[in-house]
Amino acid sequence: MEHSSKQYEQELDELRSSVLAMGGLVEAQLARALEAIETGDSELIAAVVREEKKVNVMQVEADRLAMAIIAKRQPAAIDLRQIVCSIQATNDLERIGDEIKRIATLAQQFQASERFQTLRLNEVRHIGELAMEMLKETLNAFARLDVVSAGEVIGRDSAVDDEYARIMRLLVSYMMEDPRTISSGIDVAFAAKAIERVADHAKNIAEYVIHIVQGQDPRHTTLGATTG
Repeated sequence: MEHSSKQYEQELDELRSSVLAMGGLVEAQLARALEAIETGDSELIAAVVREEKKVNVMQVEADRLAMAIIAKRQPAAIDLRQIVCSIQATNDLERIGDEIKRIATLAQQFQASERFQTLRLNEVRHIGELAMEMLKETLNAFARLDVVSAGEVIGRDSAVDDEYARIMRLLVSYMMEDPRTISSGIDVAFAAKAIERVADHAKNIAEYVIHIVQGQDPRHTTLGATTG
């Protein structure tokens, strides 16, 4: 879209870029956390925990930009939706950062026991890959304001939910057969839940894309409906 003020357009571009930069950092952090679960690399774990603060700083900066545009430009229609949804997206990205820090912390605990090692590598890796693809695609959809890609991300969330439910059933089975696995099993369950929450937040961002473009909240309407 074009505006009569090039400065206004630049301000919107700066806001969008700040959200995507934050998303890029979160995406890289998720990759590191998942690798840490698989490798037990203490340096990776420390880096994820340490750099989580950067995510918080980027959220504050993006929110500052958004509020400045609202105060200065008093935007309406699609511009206002884009600004408000950008604020919502940074909130979801910050929450993803929290979940990633939790995953990294659990990766430390996994190293204390070799029990569930195969489960950790296979099951957590799989749900992690699903969540990573959702996050990557939702950021691409946000960058392009692509409602088709956003809809695909929303559709993928059920696969992550199904995988999480399958992991939980498997964990319960293991823990019932051998109570010695309970402690390790709970750690794996927490890690899987954190990854499932990452996917939920990625889905939220995809919904914001649809809201920006179509002017509707897809949580309460069908994707096929459109508004002016």
